[in-house]
Formats: sequence, C-alpha cells, structure tokens
Amino acid sequence: MSDKTNPAKGRWRTPWPIVLQWGAAIGFGIALGALLGRLHLPAAAMVGPIIVGLIMAQRGTVIRVPLLVNRLSQGAASCLIALYLDAGMLSQTLDIWPTILVFVCLTFAVSCLTGVVVATWTRLDRELTVWGFLPGMMGAVVLAAYEKGLNGSMVAFIQMLRLMSVIAVMVAVTAVLSGPATPHSAGVEAATLVSTLTGLGLCVIGVAIAKWLPFIPAGASLGPLFLAAVLKLSGISVAMPEWLVTVAFWAIGIQVGLGLTVDLLRQGWRALPGLMAGCLLLILLCAVSGIVLARIAGVDIMSGLLATVPGSIDSIALLAISADADVSFVMTLQTVRLFAVATLGPLLAASLSRFIGSRMKDRAIKARE
Repeated sequence: MSDKTNPAKGRWRTPWPIVLQWGAAIGFGIALGALLGRLHLPAAAMVGPIIVGLIMAQRGTVIRVPLLVNRLSQGAASCLIALYLDAGMLSQTLDIWPTILVFVCLTFAVSCLTGVVVATWTRLDRELTVWGFLPGMMGAVVLAAYEKGLNGSMVAFIQMLRLMSVIAVMVAVTAVLSGPATPHSAGVEAATLVSTLTGLGLCVIGVAIAKWLPFIPAGASLGPLFLAAVLKLSGISVAMPEWLVTVAFWAIGIQVGLGLTVDLLRQGWRALPGLMAGCLLLILLCAVSGIVLARIAGVDIMSGLLATVPGSIDSIALLAISADADVSFVMTLQTVRLFAVATLGPLLAASLSRFIGSRMKDRAIKARE
C-alpha cells in the first residue's frame, strides 16, 4: 500500500485552490444528495454531503464549515423537525416518562460499557475509549477530554467513527424496514415570507444561545427546536423554503464528512478494527433495547430504534422524518439523553474508569498473592 493511500504513512494533499475546494464541496455535495434522493435513500440530503466531505478529507482539504454557518444550519434543521411534532404524540410520550428515563440510562450505560470492552480489544486507555463512545455532544466531549489531559484527537476519532457508523447502519436499516424514503418536505405546509423570516429569526436566537448560554447543551439546535415547537403547536408556521433546508443539511453533512481527517485516521489506524467492532456492538445493543422499547411504548420498531441509537440529534431527526417514524417520540428520548450526556457524561466516564481500574488492580494483587 502506497503512502498516498495509507493514512498511517502519509497524506495525499490536494493542490486545488480554496475557491475550487469550496465549489466542489458545495456542488458535488448537493448534487450527490439530490441523486441519492431520487434513489429514495433515507436522509439523502445529509448522506450525499457526508460522502463528498469524507472523500475530500482524505485528499487533505483544508476547508471547514464556519461555526456561524454550522449553528444556523442546526437551527434550520430544528425548525423542520418542529413541523413534524404533534401535540397528541408529545402528550402520549410524556405519559411514559419513567420508561423514557430507564431507556436513556440504559443507552448511557451500554455506551460506557462498550468503551470498556473496546479498551481491552485495542489496548487503548480505558478512560479514553469510554469518553469516545459517549453518545451525542461530540464537541463538548472532545473539549472536556482535552481539558482532562486525555488524547482529545483520539476521542474525536472514536466519536466521529461512532457517528458515521450509526448513520451508515441506520440509513441501511431505514431503507429495509421503511421502504422508499419520505422527502423532508413532504407533509408540511408550504413556506411563506413570514414563516421563513420567523424560522430565520429562531436560527439567529439559536446562535445567540450557543454563544451566550454555553451551559445549555446543543443550544443552536435545542433552542430553536423548543421555540419552533411552541410556535407550531400555537398555530404559527416556521416553515422555510426547501432550498434553504437542503443547504442546512448540506452544511451538517459536509461537516461530518470533513471531520474525519487524515490526521485523525492516522492516529486511529492500528486500533481501527477494534473500534469498528465496538461501534457495531454498540449499535446492536442499542437496537435490541430499541426493539424492547418499541414493544413497551407501543410505537413502531423504526421509532424505537431511532430513539435509542447513539447518533447526533440532527442526523437522527432527519432519518426519523425520512422513515416516517414518530418524530415526537424519537426527539423526546434523544433530547433527554443529550442533556444526560452533557451533565453526567464526563463525570460518569471518569468514575467508571477509576472503578474498573481499581477492581483490576485488586485482582492483580490477589493473583500475585
């Protein structure tokens, strides 16, 4: 294998000017998303840009989606999600809140235990892998890992691998269980100038929340989602033009693809088989819990699966819309888990690692005795 193709040995730097790199990212990303949409692939508007971004990342591109654009895109996606929320479904979901908390905690526990198992497979630091498999809040988890003195780049690699694995597997599962994907513009009211301006205003509020209220997890997404849901349930539309929503999902997707850089892949190259096995194990365990949840909560299997898989809230929401799943149910569980990870994730990861480490140390001492 040559240096150009082996991430463990070198890079394949693209000579393209920045303008052409952006042109390729935008043009090919949207075009591939549209093509996959015609093939009825779930979440095509996001999957296409992910593929293009991933290819460009391996060519050594230096472009990155600006933070402001990323946050505005999260807000636009949230406004779309809010259009699918239903007061009756939300009420039924909240009626089973003890069940929701149990399965949120179960996903949390399964993710941490997967990290412990993967550490034995790959010989990576146990605490590092536990942090890497924490579901959601990738940016916050990576930042906290850096602050704790862990290898933040490796945590980012595991998080990115987990996210891409979840998206790939759930796109395939959605295609099999739900058939042809539902377009993200189907079943919602047409955008007007007033609704578009209202939605854009919520996006700006989301940016402000993310900047000035950083203690709110995923504020750029959850802020507009909450406000848009209140407006929608009050009879006020926040629908935005389809082209604007497509651009938003392009930005979300291209950022995910560009995130798996050559440098990250180089760091995780040797541990890649074990990490991939860990990602698949985590998805399988969460899928089992999702099927059980669907039976208990009385929802369809696709809604149960999407409610428990450890993906990003934006990607799971788009998959839920494509699969015609119970968006209210899925988003309630994903949002609760997001807050749980943000508030308890780092503490639980450190505590679990210390506990297991002390137990293994005690066993080693007893074995020597």
